[in-house]
Amino acid sequence: MGAAPFLLQLSGFIAGDRVSDTEETPGVITRYLREWRGGDGQALERLTTEVYSELRRRAAFVMNKLPGNRTIQPTALVHELYFQLPGIQHIDWQCRAQFLSVAAKMMRNILVDHARKRHAKKRGGTASLLVVEPPVKDPALHVDVLLIHQVLERFTVQYPRQSDVVELRFFGGLTAEETSAVLTARGIDSSLRTVERDWKFAQAWLHNAIQSQ
Repeated sequence: MGAAPFLLQLSGFIAGDRVSDTEETPGVITRYLREWRGGDGQALERLTTEVYSELRRRAAFVMNKLPGNRTIQPTALVHELYFQLPGIQHIDWQCRAQFLSVAAKMMRNILVDHARKRHAKKRGGTASLLVVEPPVKDPALHVDVLLIHQVLERFTVQYPRQSDVVELRFFGGLTAEETSAVLTARGIDSSLRTVERDWKFAQAWLHNAIQSQ
């Protein structure tokens, strides 16, 4: 796969996904997360109601127009994510963007696991890889989920902060502002300008890495 198509897809996904501040009351998600962490079982139900549609949109965005032989649908991806939520109940939740960042990592892992299972099941055959296809009708723009994962793993070793930016923006659909908020909450000095600079650097690095595949 060429580098340029992959970078076009990254830009296409991010440019098309913006969450308005008016979609939800500020602080509601954080309050539900903290109540859930404190043992309020009903808080998880309230949280689910509040964020389900947004997570479903983000999942659909990442998996936009997968080929017909895909192994997981956006709705199923979100449902599988919810089955795994008990494992993150203990987190000291600080903000909505933090939850979206955790969800992004979980969705990435789910997609990679499904791709690996498909590869294992079809090993030796001619089945297509699990890929993500952008809105543009061009088969050259298909992106292999495992290729993305493997390249990002290599990138993370050298540039962990910049890798976080890619994961948050690509798999989580976070804006540059949200990404900055998440990294800052983690104690990483990452201003909006830094995030934008890291994003450009990551694009250049990924361009070279994918071109060499």
